[in-house]
Amino acid sequence: MNGFLVEHGGMQSSIQDAGRVGVSDIGLTQSGAMDEYAFGYANLLLGNPFNTSVIEVALGGMILRARGNFSIALCGASMPCSLNGESIELWQTYTLKEDDILSFGFATSGNFAYIAVIGGFLTPLAYGSFSTSIKEGLGGVEGRKLLKGDFLACESRVLKNKRKVENPWLPIYAKEVVLRVVLGYQSDFFSKVQHNTFFNTPYMYKGEGDRMGYRLSGEKIVPKATGILSEPICFGAIQIPSHGEPIVLLKERQTIGGYPKIGSVLCVDCFKLAQLRAGGVVKFEVIGLEEAGAKARAFYRFFLSSKLS
Repeated sequence: MNGFLVEHGGMQSSIQDAGRVGVSDIGLTQSGAMDEYAFGYANLLLGNPFNTSVIEVALGGMILRARGNFSIALCGASMPCSLNGESIELWQTYTLKEDDILSFGFATSGNFAYIAVIGGFLTPLAYGSFSTSIKEGLGGVEGRKLLKGDFLACESRVLKNKRKVENPWLPIYAKEVVLRVVLGYQSDFFSKVQHNTFFNTPYMYKGEGDRMGYRLSGEKIVPKATGILSEPICFGAIQIPSHGEPIVLLKERQTIGGYPKIGSVLCVDCFKLAQLRAGGVVKFEVIGLEEAGAKARAFYRFFLSSKLS
């Protein structure tokens, strides 16, 4: 059978697509690719639909052996990568043959890289998605991270021409990111002084994070109400727990929560946050709802309608 045999799973590699939609009412998290920009380009390079399953490599260390002949695309974090011991670049396609070895070192900037194949990986759907949710035991290879001996089947399809993402579109995984925030009704729980503090002082990401969310360290802000009735939580919601430091909730966030939220980070900026390394700096700025919606629509319109020749 055609596909990849996992020789080493790395730090935490898993099968992901764009995630589950419409399942929060039964308590299931969204899951999905942490950086949809790199994920989207990996699929675009191969002519796949946007929501096609890939391997998400977190931090690095993964080693795969090819079974059969097929084309792949590699995008995402700056991880040393080699094919049969020879260094190769990300953000382009390669064609593999039987017994080729694809190896990843550990990321020097960014956190997540993506391996796509034509047509995606042939794993079972779970609630409308191929995405692995480890805490729920759903998707991927029995709902867990990839381990030595796992086999990931795919179609034996090869591109006629090599493709790559040109330099103007390559992201820079900077040590400082600006996150645009749509204010919510709970922003009224915070005083003008606290708003000024939040939007005019930097926060640091010290590595206290995972696929559920990233906790940031810096100036504390304490809302008038330290607890509210539990309510649904959106992607990018900024919770302010009693310790006063913000937590930006990401792909495997809880479905409901009772901490006040000053607002929500624009979805496309959450993808930048996902790639921020420990020690990186975060600054927040306000964006209007209409402008935020326009930017989100433009992002998905590009990946849903673009084709590479």
